Amino acid sequence: MKNSKIKLVALLSLVLMLLSIFTMPVQAGTNEKIILKKANDEFLIYYKEICNEEFEFAFSLDPKEEEDNLIFTKSAKDQLTDTALNVAYVDEYLFTNYFNSDKPTYIWVRNNEGKMLVSADLLNLDEAILEETVELVNSTTKRIKTHIETTEPKTEIVDGVETTVTTGKLVLDNKENKYSYELIKVANNAEAEELFNLVEKLQKNEELGTYENLTFASKFYDLYNKLMPKTADWTKVDDSEILQPENTLEGEKYIVYLKDEQGVVDVQFLTSVYKVEEGVKEETETITETVKLPVTFDSGSILFIILAVIVLALVIVTIVRVKANKKDEKK
Repeated sequence: MKNSKIKLVALLSLVLMLLSIFTMPVQAGTNEKIILKKANDEFLIYYKEICNEEFEFAFSLDPKEEEDNLIFTKSAKDQLTDTALNVAYVDEYLFTNYFNSDKPTYIWVRNNEGKMLVSADLLNLDEAILEETVELVNSTTKRIKTHIETTEPKTEIVDGVETTVTTGKLVLDNKENKYSYELIKVANNAEAEELFNLVEKLQKNEELGTYENLTFASKFYDLYNKLMPKTADWTKVDDSEILQPENTLEGEKYIVYLKDEQGVVDVQFLTSVYKVEEGVKEETETITETVKLPVTFDSGSILFIILAVIVLALVIVTIVRVKANKKDEKK
């Protein structure tokens, strides 16, 4: 067992090195947890309220096992830094002895003073989030490179009123590739709203801990997959650009799925902002309307590196020139 633990600590030195961790309150008695799968038979178990203190843990296939019969093991650090969290773990030895059967497995956790914090908590390793999933979430919005451009202004004159409109477009950087997309309007779509709100909530936090980041990755990945367009829903991208939706209104939100011909899928997040500025000078009345579609979190990871909302410069400018009023004309 000693060799097994030394091996685990060596492996843990590579775990989640990009995470920023903050102090979390210690409240005994909670079973809220998240499990990270490192390899086939290796798992890290984070208990939300007790991962800042060292503890001991034990497994059993019998939920009524007597405490004296339990074999307790010291918790390990999830990384070799001063901000590391304490985790229970499953290595190859523990997996073979406690998880290699059809029977359910239970976990007990006690602090170093012997006080039981968790008793007979059912442990389902099938619920673990994969390390590959964390990496996928971490690279979201950066797998397919994009940037923002504006279209050529269009001018119309109706009843003596001249209107100039300039809109924006999302441009795919690699013009040699072929792409498809699906634009999902967030309004009246419960899962899209939940995903967008999740991203916005993360964006407002300057620093999250390991547990919160893993929880975010799990929720994000679940919603990301549920909203994944079906084969028939993808639309071909023409000229490597996606135009701003027509008649965009204030506060409208969109999720844009992108897919290249190699099958790589990415997603971007957009919110419309609508502003009106008015001014009158001599015989010309000018009304300026601006619609901005902020996009993506291209300057930071969705997970572990804090999100930064980049404003997508989708601008609609309307200039109205009005002739002098009739009284002035008669003069």
